[in-house]
Amino acid sequence: MHPDSLYQWGYISKNEPAFRRHVFVNVGEVHEGEVSDRTFQGLHTKLTGGPVEDEIKDYAWKAFGNAIKTFHRRLTVQRKREMLIGDEIWALDEAPMSLPGYVVDFDTDSVAAAAEGRVLMERLVETLADELEPGELLALALVKIDGMTSKQAAELLGISDGAVRNAVHRARVKLKPVRGRLGLA
Repeated sequence: MHPDSLYQWGYISKNEPAFRRHVFVNVGEVHEGEVSDRTFQGLHTKLTGGPVEDEIKDYAWKAFGNAIKTFHRRLTVQRKREMLIGDEIWALDEAPMSLPGYVVDFDTDSVAAAAEGRVLMERLVETLADELEPGELLALALVKIDGMTSKQAAELLGISDGAVRNAVHRARVKLKPVRGRLGLA
């Protein structure tokens, strides 16, 4: 490492717990190590070439802030791709698929039933989105619709098991008055 950079690297090393805590709060426990380690590695590489011109405190905090923003941008792109894939699945559900050697019956009742099911599901999703906070909706979907345990959902979301259980409980309490309207017993 460049001799003039040692003081700056010393500041970064001394404040490592604060940097990691900041990343943990913003990206969750699951992703903290990956984001923090990559940022520390980038800072080390930068300081190997010489000291930074700016105040090291400002430079380091900005580097961690940028790493968190990059993480969330990538996560957003991934979620958009997943939603697009989900939309294609809806289209496939409505169209009967033929299998080699089998005759496809394009019965209007079966096609109408699939379309009616989709409309009901869209109404349910709209109502749930109106009634619930995004975190509650996501927790409820993972636990009650996808069948995950609260621990599995917590690992996926990067939050605690108790936070998932509390979100599901809050969602159920909020939905109690509208269950009849949604067709949920």
